[in-house]
Amino acid sequence: MPALAGIAAPQVLHIPDGSNMVDVLLALAQQNEKGDLIYIDAGCTVVDDWDALLARAVCEDTGIGVASPLTAASPVFSPFSADKPAWMDVGHVNRWLTHLSRGRAFEVPAIASFCAYWRAEAVAALDAGCGLAAAEETLLERGWRFVACDWLYIEGPAAIEAVVPRAREGLQSFLTYHPLLRIRHGFSEAGVWGEASVPPSAPMLKPVQLHVAHSWGGGLGRWVEDYCEADSARWNLVLRSIGTWGAFGQRIALYRSHRMDQPLRDWLLDMPIGSIAISHVQYRRILDEIVRDFHVDAVIVSSLIGHALDILDLPLPTLIVGHDYTPFCAALSIRFDGLCTRCDGDRLRDCFAHNPLNRFFRDAGPAYWEALREHYHRRLHQPHIRLVAPSASVARNLHRLAPAIADVPVEVIAHGMAFPPRPAWEPAPTGRLRLVVLGSMAPQKGADVLAAALPAVSVFADVFLVGCGDEGERFAALGDDRLVRRYQREELPAIIAGIAPHAGLLLSVVPETFSYTLSELWAMGVPPVATRLGGFADRIDEGRNGFLCDPEADALVDLLRTLDVDRARLAPVRAALLSTPVRSREDMVADYHRMLPLDERRPMPGVAAGLPGRPVAQCPEAEEREHIGALYVDRQVPLRTVLQDFIVYLRRKTEATPRMGARRKRALLGVFRAVSRVLG
Repeated sequence: MPALAGIAAPQVLHIPDGSNMVDVLLALAQQNEKGDLIYIDAGCTVVDDWDALLARAVCEDTGIGVASPLTAASPVFSPFSADKPAWMDVGHVNRWLTHLSRGRAFEVPAIASFCAYWRAEAVAALDAGCGLAAAEETLLERGWRFVACDWLYIEGPAAIEAVVPRAREGLQSFLTYHPLLRIRHGFSEAGVWGEASVPPSAPMLKPVQLHVAHSWGGGLGRWVEDYCEADSARWNLVLRSIGTWGAFGQRIALYRSHRMDQPLRDWLLDMPIGSIAISHVQYRRILDEIVRDFHVDAVIVSSLIGHALDILDLPLPTLIVGHDYTPFCAALSIRFDGLCTRCDGDRLRDCFAHNPLNRFFRDAGPAYWEALREHYHRRLHQPHIRLVAPSASVARNLHRLAPAIADVPVEVIAHGMAFPPRPAWEPAPTGRLRLVVLGSMAPQKGADVLAAALPAVSVFADVFLVGCGDEGERFAALGDDRLVRRYQREELPAIIAGIAPHAGLLLSVVPETFSYTLSELWAMGVPPVATRLGGFADRIDEGRNGFLCDPEADALVDLLRTLDVDRARLAPVRAALLSTPVRSREDMVADYHRMLPLDERRPMPGVAAGLPGRPVAQCPEAEEREHIGALYVDRQVPLRTVLQDFIVYLRRKTEATPRMGARRKRALLGVFRAVSRVLG
């Protein structure tokens, strides 16, 4: 077997014919071999990193003396309810285990005779000349336990026959209610699907990164999704805060990836976090549990909203990605009567009192926010923390607004993305100018600028709103054929091709830290017309890949009128965009890996307890929940209770959101009250 860190390189040891596993182990001990030992028959078929994967099983508890892999040779260790399908080799089985494993080392009544990991203290307890059966009895009498790991399968020697487990108290019950029943069901289905269904190969031993984020979606949500999907070299867990207005951290949930499906772990906070907590006892305990059980190697913080600053105190390499300006700015966007260039005590108090964009966090006032900043800025000087921004303006703005961190460097790493193929289309060479406004029409996205400019722009241009959401109702007079309120991401190229715009408008009145909508316009060959702020000003080279104007209606109208008259200015920009490749998610992840280097193989013997690779362990109570889309329903709860709880959730969500019109809110609340009366 290959050498492991902390385990000596293999050596040749002459053992008499007929020797068994115990004879070999004792012979090694007599040769003054120190440390734990792995025995494997030369006829076994294994996969890469099998030794380190097996070693992880004993690390879960000091009382574990011997760990065995899964194998089809014995019903004790078999992941199959019947015979293994003939077409399925050891590689196929292990590739399926990356999806089916629950990261469990479960107790078993025996030791696999051809391969096992032995703790040194357990070997020392063996008597010379005893066979494996006697060794098992000796170890059990001395308090040692045996486990098998559900993440590793090894094919036994071809000559071996089915191993019949030795009779032992509790054996029949173990076999009847086998810990692998769920995995066996998965392999039964895999056997029917055939070889074409085998998942792609992926290394099990990979570093574990913990992403910290809110659950609002938006550009941050898309970045987390892109990162997780593009990073094949590391496992990426996502810790999300879940709540509602006034308490954004009611629950903390850990997911195996960006998908908010069934959480790996889920905690209801005794004291909800309204905005960002300076410290939180229960949250800190949650972090300790996650780091311990999922052996986290590094942390990537995308948002602290609904979380506590305790995440920055973990002794792990930590990156903070500046998707917005929290926790410095309670309004997220450093805008109050224009772009903020300072934010001292008086201006912060005025912002809390009069800034309409400062509407998210009403659990604490300016005094708390000043204290939060102080604690946050002090932590940023810790050597294990580094700052990242998707555009250079984020660093400039932070350093100008917060002199306390002016000496903290900020690395710029642009976002990447995957974009669906774009159909061929061309804007009309003549006729009215066609303009598309891509994205939300929330106030900070420039709704007032568009409303003020629209009367003048409509004289010479047709304006289309794509992805405007409910805020687009303000522009309903444009007509339903001009408003696409929502769309699936893969539908966007066809929608834009159907409009065939000459230019796209990005009208944010706040400094965007990056802007995926700008990247999307570029990817579709649509020349952007954007406000001269933040990431737009950083990324757009005027006249080459877009156009810039001040975030005012008059400036927008003047620029659009000029482009309408001189459309020849648009053609070279479109040509340049069509010839420029989109920055990929993989390139972005590679840049982050260079900034956050981690060992691709966890060393021994410091391997942590818990999961060997794909971290899929779940809290026991989650196993009894039914997954229906975004819902997780406790199957043990009566239907009436489920419906009542869901109506309560809908009512509270509707009451709390400030983004819904008063008329629609009253109508929905009336419906919910009527349903509640029917349910009793």
